Amino acid sequence: MIVRMFMSAVAPGDVEELVRLFTEDVAPAFEAHPDCLGIELIREERPGIGGLIDGGVITRWTSREAMEAALDTPEIKASQVRVRALLHRLPLRKTYEVLA
Repeated sequence: MIVRMFMSAVAPGDVEELVRLFTEDVAPAFEAHPDCLGIELIREERPGIGGLIDGGVITRWTSREAMEAALDTPEIKASQVRVRALLHRLPLRKTYEVLA
């Protein structure tokens, strides 16, 4: 299994909109892909540097190849367009292999 983390930050006033877009656009697109084993939206409890809220999306995949293929689909690309407009930092992407 592969876990991918996509981390960035949003303004505190944008958190509610981010949750709405994640629920309406992002999660359904990822959950519709058969190789996506799960998706979660996370955030830090308190504002960080510059008063921004750090957070991200964690996804789980059957394999790296399946993840890369899914991330390249028009449905998943389109699901992220409105969310990216809310980001105040360049996203940090990390991919991990689950060992146990």
